[in-house]
Amino acid sequence: MAASLAGKVRRVPGGDTDEFDLGGYSRDKCADFVKVAFVDPFVVTGMPKITFVCGGGKETRQKYGEGLVRDFCQSLDAIGFQEDNAACQEISADQPATGRYKYQHDTNKNLKFVHVFPRVEAPEAEEEEVGEDGEPARGGPREPADVLAECEVDDFRRMVGSFVTSYATKKRLFDSLRERLARLDEAEKKLIAREQLDASLQTLYDNMNVDGLKEKAKIMAAEMQSCIDAGEITPEEKVQISEQLDGKFELLETELAKAEADGKAKMQAKLEEQKEKLKATKKAVSDARAQDPAPLKYAAEIQKLHKRLAGLKKLEKESAGKYTMDQLKALGEAPEMEEAMAVLKTRSHLWFESDDEFKVRLRHCLAQAAPSSKKASGSGYPAAATKSDGFTTVKKR
Repeated sequence: MAASLAGKVRRVPGGDTDEFDLGGYSRDKCADFVKVAFVDPFVVTGMPKITFVCGGGKETRQKYGEGLVRDFCQSLDAIGFQEDNAACQEISADQPATGRYKYQHDTNKNLKFVHVFPRVEAPEAEEEEVGEDGEPARGGPREPADVLAECEVDDFRRMVGSFVTSYATKKRLFDSLRERLARLDEAEKKLIAREQLDASLQTLYDNMNVDGLKEKAKIMAAEMQSCIDAGEITPEEKVQISEQLDGKFELLETELAKAEADGKAKMQAKLEEQKEKLKATKKAVSDARAQDPAPLKYAAEIQKLHKRLAGLKKLEKESAGKYTMDQLKALGEAPEMEEAMAVLKTRSHLWFESDDEFKVRLRHCLAQAAPSSKKASGSGYPAAATKSDGFTTVKKR
């Protein structure tokens, strides 16, 4: 099963080698497998070498299709991999950490192999936390907010485009950037007053760049406005934005009345301009037709697994414990399907997305999965029927 095998492939450690068999894989199955297994970089230290058995001599023709090597290599080509007969596990200027593969016909074993060297990227460094004794303490993996706050602006734009795509997640990232700017301002004031910074504030002051954070906050403000202008907001986000705008409008009215009472004409004109912009934004939100939740990154693969698992559950319910060998084989694949489903769900979760928001997107994804047309099989296997003599037979197609 493509998604299950992809999960196993992605668990190959950096620097290691492993071998997998593609017997029985069709062109479509190769394409699905390659997409799930190799589109995203492997987050590992060192290059893994992953070998696939794709063919062999006459005695293996029933197991491996005649065009399997071609279909598998074309699937790799389709996601930007390059064929390179010199590809190896070493990463250097001549052998960068980009997707490569090479074909090998081992005449001694009479088997055909495709060796794949996936795209890799180094894991994020672990964050150092300060213990009670003031010494650095080993922490867990860094949070996305920390990574995005410290990275270069070009990397920031790229990661936001991939992992922070809904209005709600963009708003949370924007708030985290503003919170860091406020803390940096606090640190600056303490330093001017010759006060000592605590360890966490000192770390923030040493690692953050005010100008960079301001630019990133400006980028996210524009991103949020683009979501509103394009109507790319869910019903829940529409309510949230409306409440935020109402609060801003009330505050603006208070400031405007104060400026008018104090006779500050320039401030009044500036606030009037802000008020008109806020009115326009409120109208855009009010007129916007709330959109369906954004699709999951691996929606198609999750839907396929969902349909197959639902079919297997129906098979168990209707077959009264009497199965054919094909049905037993299909039921035996259920744990791997469930594991693959869990992996795909995790990789579809956006940064800064709450569990409730992800559940809404997941429900919407599963609701779009068309029911299986096969009766009580979940995987295309015929249902079992019981004869009066107690023996189990298979219904004719």
